[in-house]
Amino acid sequence: MLLCICASLLLMTTLVPRTIWAADYSVNSHQRWDARGPQSLGSESGHSTSCSVKLRPSGHCRSSGVGADDSEECPYQLTLPPLTIQLPKQFRLLEKTMKELQSLKEEVNKLKSGCQECLMKQSNVVFGYQQADQVQTQIPIQRDAEEGQAQDLQRGSSQEERGDGMISGANLDGTRLGSNFRKITPSPSNIQEMQVKLNRMSASLRNARSQISALQGRLEGLNLLNMDNVQAMVDRQVENITGTVNKLSSSCTTQCAAQNSPQFIIAPRDCSDYNAMEVRKNGVYRVTPDPRNGTFEVFCEMESFGGGWTVIQQRVNGSVSFNRTWTEYKKGFGNLRGEFWLGNDHIHLLTKAKDMVLRIELEDFEGVREYAKYDQFYVANEYLRYRLSISGYSGTAGNAMSFNKHFNHDQKFFSTPDRDNDMYPSGNCGGYYSSGWWFDACMSANLNGKYYHKRYKGVRNGIFWGTWHNMTTEYYPTNYRQAFKTVKMMIRPKNYAP
Repeated sequence: MLLCICASLLLMTTLVPRTIWAADYSVNSHQRWDARGPQSLGSESGHSTSCSVKLRPSGHCRSSGVGADDSEECPYQLTLPPLTIQLPKQFRLLEKTMKELQSLKEEVNKLKSGCQECLMKQSNVVFGYQQADQVQTQIPIQRDAEEGQAQDLQRGSSQEERGDGMISGANLDGTRLGSNFRKITPSPSNIQEMQVKLNRMSASLRNARSQISALQGRLEGLNLLNMDNVQAMVDRQVENITGTVNKLSSSCTTQCAAQNSPQFIIAPRDCSDYNAMEVRKNGVYRVTPDPRNGTFEVFCEMESFGGGWTVIQQRVNGSVSFNRTWTEYKKGFGNLRGEFWLGNDHIHLLTKAKDMVLRIELEDFEGVREYAKYDQFYVANEYLRYRLSISGYSGTAGNAMSFNKHFNHDQKFFSTPDRDNDMYPSGNCGGYYSSGWWFDACMSANLNGKYYHKRYKGVRNGIFWGTWHNMTTEYYPTNYRQAFKTVKMMIRPKNYAP
């Protein structure tokens, strides 16, 4: 049985590439060093090998297992000048497998050397036995003086080993030849160690085979992404685009005629769109600033100041009270052909759809007419309490909307008698002045105040514009306060061209 194991090991060594048969084979023979540097396995001729391809671990990392190789979890880098490809950590299995294979070869060489020595000894024993048989004398063949050998092997596969380790069928005159020998017992530790290493190497080879197959597929995929393929693909795309551009260029030989106005407008967003449709008459029209919020009616000023104005507030005779609730100011109230407030929701949608300018027209009962124009006008939604953004004043009426730092209506919330959002800490400006407006604390302008048909005394709760030309003549309580005959607030897109 032992000879069978030895023969199998010898057969395996024939399958290992470039097996070294010398008994004194170096433990680190897979890589040896001399004055010329490292030499790889199989460089016995003394010529060092060199290659620009380098396969090595990348960086410094640790293994999670105790006693594992320090770089077991490291990815690998394959250097193909001038390109460096980082490979997965599974390439570590190749290095481990080669180490185990080299260790196995060393063990095989040791056993082979021991087997050769045993064969030489047994040849001497057989030769002595045959010589004694020829002279018909019984001479015990004693063992050599080296009693410390760890393994003694039998010669020939025809002899059988008994269970007690003695050799039968080799006695002279009733005395077994093997009686002068000790039991030939192989070292169990070497056999067990070899078996463990064989199993481990077999498992490593299986794992390495599967990992190499997977990595080979990935490398084939990476090969498709080389610069030549990428450049060829880009060239094809550029060629297609160039062809399309040339085709369009050849089909359009003359410049398209400029259109002064659109051919048709399905849903006008404000009164300026009606002006583009060559509508030149004042009146009530339907607009759709945002299709998601429906359509509503507005009054369009198409005859004055270049036309295209959407009126959001108008006071003419005092027929409509502006002392209203938050909900009424939200939805709008009044008559579009007379006095009205368009509604904060509608004003928000109009100013959101386009950048709007605001024009305010004022006239007092003495026939004085002035205007104030603002290049930026925007009203936020109800969630932001219809906050006002207004700036860029020009005109003749004075900038009452931004009178000074204490009375500035810009960036103020809308307040009504039932909803206090002003900056006055001791009360509600909307309740005190009986109107809805973007009050500060409280005001330098209020175009929604009570309509007085003539000058009045008392609380300044009427229509008010703090920069009017004769405002310095007012002195409460002896003098009268200014009253206004007409007021109009209207908006138009900033980029409007009449």
